[in-house]
Amino acid sequence: MSKRITTVCGDIAPEQLGVTSLHEHTFLDLRIAGGFLKNYFRNIPESRLAFKPENFAFLKTGVYLVSDECAVVDDMDFLEKEYGFFKADGGQSVVDCSPIGVRGDVQKIRELSEKTGLNIICATGVYTMTSRPPELLGKDAAFYYETFKREVEEGIDGTDIRPGLLKAAIATYGPDGRLMQGELDGVIACARLSAETGLSVHIHTDPNVRGEDVIAAAKLAIESGAAPDKVHICHMDNRLAAHIPVGDYLRKAEVGRNICLDTHKALLDLGVTIGLDTWGMPITNNNFFVTDDFERLKALMQLIDLGYADQITLGDDFSSKLLGRSFGNYGCTRFLEFSLPMLKQYGYGSAIDKLVVDNPARILAH
Repeated sequence: MSKRITTVCGDIAPEQLGVTSLHEHTFLDLRIAGGFLKNYFRNIPESRLAFKPENFAFLKTGVYLVSDECAVVDDMDFLEKEYGFFKADGGQSVVDCSPIGVRGDVQKIRELSEKTGLNIICATGVYTMTSRPPELLGKDAAFYYETFKREVEEGIDGTDIRPGLLKAAIATYGPDGRLMQGELDGVIACARLSAETGLSVHIHTDPNVRGEDVIAAAKLAIESGAAPDKVHICHMDNRLAAHIPVGDYLRKAEVGRNICLDTHKALLDLGVTIGLDTWGMPITNNNFFVTDDFERLKALMQLIDLGYADQITLGDDFSSKLLGRSFGNYGCTRFLEFSLPMLKQYGYGSAIDKLVVDNPARILAH
């Protein structure tokens, strides 16, 4: 049987995918997830969280993550305009990585696909523990497996729309200093279903998760049945400089802000793929360094030089109306408009098709 990619409008052949962002969001609701993110942004006055122009600069530092007004994206006209920019830049396909508890109305996602002419692939799965609806709390891997399988086989929310990928997340440490079992159960469930269906497993990683635990989660997915090349570790660009203690950098003249690729290389040597997928993200934090786009580009070039171009994908993680070009940010076009031209400029143009066409098609095909 020929391989296919499942979009919200039905199956397509892998060669129809074209230029692809492997990590964006369309219709979504992050209000529950914002409860966890408040750990990063504390004691923010409600007046500064309002979605109005005088707050935009402040919100774009990352505080938008805990603003309820910024957390819900449910405006068809806005998304049609934003993804129109993506298409005008040559984009052809979008992976919406929003799982159960975060994902918006899939019928609206299909309508967006029809209006823009873009292929959109949606997800089943679960996100962080703090973003899960009550009916998904306190469950085990077997329960999650059955829940995800039902959406794959029967459709999402009573529709005939089926997911084209499986999503899990690691973000939360328990009192014992270990990642919470509920999140690991999500990884296990996705991996087991991947072994049966060939769908890829995409694992969200927070920048505060230890590198060894990211590697352990990838190994867990493989041990649970997923083929290594069907395991995709998201947001690996967010941890390029997170290993540098901010206090040491500020107080010690000899401490530089140098990127570290140790975790990335360890993952890639397992045979999994990674996403450098938060281009243009305007987050800042007083407690850890968030990668900027030049650091992302430097890391990407080094990884290509090391022979890993076949295992990397790109995206923007467009996840709030504040991030849209409509409100002065990059929307879902930053990697198309910044990273790809820069790769060409510095002699890496031959890797571009691998990053945005070949690798996404191979990962998503099942």
